[in-house]
Amino acid sequence: MAYRIAARHPGRLVTYTAETEEAALAKWEELAADGVPFEMTDADGVRVDDIDLEDRIDARGDGDA
Repeated sequence: MAYRIAARHPGRLVTYTAETEEAALAKWEELAADGVPFEMTDADGVRVDDIDLEDRIDARGDGDA
C-alpha cells in the first residue's frame, strides 16, 4: 500500500511517497528525528502513525516471530 507524507520543512511544503510500510516507517522516523512537522496518510486517505505502520508490518508477518 502506498503512503503519502506531507512534510512542512522550513519555508516549504514537501510531499513524499513511500510504497511500503517499512519505507513509510523509515521516513516517519527520519522526519520525527529532525523535528519536521508532517502528516502521513495511506492510499485510502486514512491518517496513520508509527504504531499503525508497525501493526501493519506485524500483521503481514508469517508467525515466526
